[in-house]
Amino acid sequence: MKSWLPFLVSELSAGGEPVLAQTLSGRDVRAAVLDGSGTVLAGDWRGTGIFRGAKRFIGEMLPGEPLVAVAGDGRRFLLEKQAGPKALAFWKDALEGQEEAWAAWLLTVAASTGDGDLRVARHVLAARGPWIPPSVPEGEGDWSLLPLNAGLGRLFVFGDDDLAFEAAALGGRIGLKVTLVTVKPRQAEAEGFQSVGAFNVISFPDWGSLDPESFSMLGLRTGVMILVTSPDNAPFMPEISKVESGWLGLAGAAARGEEPGLFPAAVTPAQRALGLITEMLGG
Repeated sequence: MKSWLPFLVSELSAGGEPVLAQTLSGRDVRAAVLDGSGTVLAGDWRGTGIFRGAKRFIGEMLPGEPLVAVAGDGRRFLLEKQAGPKALAFWKDALEGQEEAWAAWLLTVAASTGDGDLRVARHVLAARGPWIPPSVPEGEGDWSLLPLNAGLGRLFVFGDDDLAFEAAALGGRIGLKVTLVTVKPRQAEAEGFQSVGAFNVISFPDWGSLDPESFSMLGLRTGVMILVTSPDNAPFMPEISKVESGWLGLAGAAARGEEPGLFPAAVTPAQRALGLITEMLGG
């Protein structure tokens, strides 16, 4: 099933009027994009049964006039048709938060007005560095806090060895946004890693070609996690040290003295990578 947020932005950009459905409460918070008949076009709901009771309303909905429906399992969810430049601008901001922020959430508040109408307010909460997940106050109305990305963080790995690939792959599997910077790309492995998470490989001719402009292009910013395994790091370590990273470690052949991680004496790269990822998340 397609990711709902990029699909929603694409539909709005094309002039469409998709319907956004999202649960209002509970731990299992989800969202989906529907067409005018109530069919799920994108999102993390696999079936359409949850929307059967609301299908008769969807065709008559106007943009900006939300309604609340109740699924067969008792869950309450919000339906609202999205359309126009204002909606497009908001969801573009949300998509930017999903793609670029360290963590991003969609906060939705739905409350009844005095005259019985339903009013919906949405806010994109994006963090550019380490943070504490937001909490919402008790009060009238329904609150929904929907993660737009994994919220674990962004990991940059600089290296060509097995440890670099193992750490990058493991980070992608658990929800980190991973960028592997290498001068010896191993395309077959990289393509395999992309199927298990947000994994990006960027190659350079040599480590000396990494300059301030390159780091700006890579997106290094406050709060990212950085792992260096290449011993040829002298050309770029001064630039890395300028970044106020959330975690910085030199491992493998790049380690100076004792290697970081929970299992520095481990035999296999996979075990050492597990120790490194665990330590950086724990910190």
